[in-house]
Amino acid sequence: MVGICTALAQAGGADPLTVVTLRTVGTVALFLVWFRIAGVALALPRRERLIAAAIGLPLCANNYLLNLAIAEIPVPLVVLLFYLWPAITTAVSWLTGRERFGWMRLAGLITAFAGVALALNVDFTAAQMKGVWLALGGALAWSATFLLTSHFFQGRDPRPATLHMTGTAAAIFVAAALVYGMNLPRTPAGWAGVVGVPFFYAFAMIGLFTATARIGPMRVGFYMNFEPIAAVILAALILGQQLEPVQLAGGALVVGALFLFRPPRPVLSGVSRRSAGG
Repeated sequence: MVGICTALAQAGGADPLTVVTLRTVGTVALFLVWFRIAGVALALPRRERLIAAAIGLPLCANNYLLNLAIAEIPVPLVVLLFYLWPAITTAVSWLTGRERFGWMRLAGLITAFAGVALALNVDFTAAQMKGVWLALGGALAWSATFLLTSHFFQGRDPRPATLHMTGTAAAIFVAAALVYGMNLPRTPAGWAGVVGVPFFYAFAMIGLFTATARIGPMRVGFYMNFEPIAAVILAALILGQQLEPVQLAGGALVVGALFLFRPPRPVLSGVSRRSAGG
């Protein structure tokens, strides 16, 4: 829904900087309200506050690059290229020893990405190279955000850190908007996109980082392959896009890939192993 709302806003006359500024500021406001109602302690120690603010830099890059990409190339192509980030995240997790390498999991990852490619049913041409590189840059920036958050806030409530990193991105975008100006939407659909995108983005951010803190970045990255499938379905329902048989086949591939993915069992200590064995 974030991509669909962004496309609606830009089609309605808003430029990428305006969309990402309003989205990020709106997300911070929603976070503050939501976390206060939930009774979340938002303060962080100075060191963690600085770390979260620093992670806000790749988050800021991710947000802006993807909005620029959506202005250049079709949304399905942006989504497909952005969804290289689970592969990037998994590869880094393997290289750094955070996760165990497995051939079956590698096969599952490749199969899932192939399914995403089919489901989005995109065309690639040389004329789209600018948007392609922007989307790839967004994927790299998001993978960095994802891995850094998991590393520094593993096993912790991610909500305070998420607020601080999003606040950093919002401050940067507001400063840029003051310098370069803003172009607001000129159509009802454009305003619907601008108003809707912070809600979906805030919900997605909290759910993603909460899941990462609980089950690790590689597993979350893999299961996020379901998101573009959902995006295709929602695009059909909201934008009237017709699903073709090849797209349905791609969705089936993503689901089937889960059966090739076998997360490693946790290594039990001697005491835990005896307890597990009864």
